[in-house]
Amino acid sequence: MQTVIPKLRDEDNVVSQEKLTTALIFFKIAVPQSLTSILEDLLIKSKICVDRMLEDRTLSSSKHYKEIPCVLSKALVKKYQRNKKLKSVKSLVLPVCGDKGKQVKIVEGGVRVPAFFKKTIIPIVFPKPIIGFIRQVEFFKRGKIWFMSYCYNTLVEDEYTPKSFLGVDRNSVGNVATIADVKTGEVLKLGPCAASITKNFRNRRSNLQRKGAKNALTKLRRNQLNRTKDINHKVSRAVVDYAKEHRSAIALEDLGKISKKGKAKKYVQKSQWSFFQLETFIKYKAALLGVPVVYINPAFTSQVCSRCGSINRPNGKHYKCSECGHFDHRDANAAFNISAKACLLYEQAEGNQKPIARPIGGTLNQRTKKVVQLKSLGGAR
Repeated sequence: MQTVIPKLRDEDNVVSQEKLTTALIFFKIAVPQSLTSILEDLLIKSKICVDRMLEDRTLSSSKHYKEIPCVLSKALVKKYQRNKKLKSVKSLVLPVCGDKGKQVKIVEGGVRVPAFFKKTIIPIVFPKPIIGFIRQVEFFKRGKIWFMSYCYNTLVEDEYTPKSFLGVDRNSVGNVATIADVKTGEVLKLGPCAASITKNFRNRRSNLQRKGAKNALTKLRRNQLNRTKDINHKVSRAVVDYAKEHRSAIALEDLGKISKKGKAKKYVQKSQWSFFQLETFIKYKAALLGVPVVYINPAFTSQVCSRCGSINRPNGKHYKCSECGHFDHRDANAAFNISAKACLLYEQAEGNQKPIARPIGGTLNQRTKKVVQLKSLGGAR
């Protein structure tokens, strides 16, 4: 079993096994007022250049856009021109690739971007120690204020040996996530109902589409993305903090392409919730704290009885076993199965062929059940 180490899906993933670092992204600071005039001038020139980029996509060399710095034109080509589906840009961003410390320099008190501000320093206090260099910065305007976001690598903690496995069931209907520990019997339901939130936005979007209010539709879409991101941040923080406190590994279902076929496709389209974003947030937060993340096969996790192992079809959100009479919430039963699968695979990988003992956590009345609302999750990310 190789799932004790966080699973990497592609080479650009948030976790690097080679350097044991993780990318911290989207930290945002306000740009000093003295530098905003430079950014305003660059924004005007960049808009003209981007229009030319989208009009003639063969002009991909920086020599065609001499009115702006070369490093900026290359970044704009990569960000906008290479996106073949993009036809126009409304909220332009000014990106700069760090180029291994050549274009974005770390100095005492902050950073320098010589291509934009020469020797002027932008003051920054980094939340985590920097390993290497800043990977990228982006300048953007919100209202009348200019901001800079930056991305860099920082060290991750060494993974500890888990005492138990925390099963995480991501739900398209009901709470965003339900977590359960097979060895303690504790169940936590995290976040609001994902389906009701997206249904509300879907109804509002439908009304605006009938009225032809394009600007309001754009604003509504941005509000929905921001709310989804905020909830996913808080839920992932609660999952990782609980796992760290109890020295547990986090067990996730390896969903893969499940959203593209079968009945699951209908549920995913109905909820319209970004569960991959939630998974990404869990992975990078877990990497920073040294919490192991493992993946298990999701087959039959909603149908297997977490007490006796028999297969039954759940009725809505209710699960009742025809063999042992066990009655439970469908999501809690699935979370226990995810936790039990991870425990069993881990024990087999360690050379212990003894299966997990059942029943898993005493009777249903002995389990500790909590419904954690977003207000109690805090805002830490």
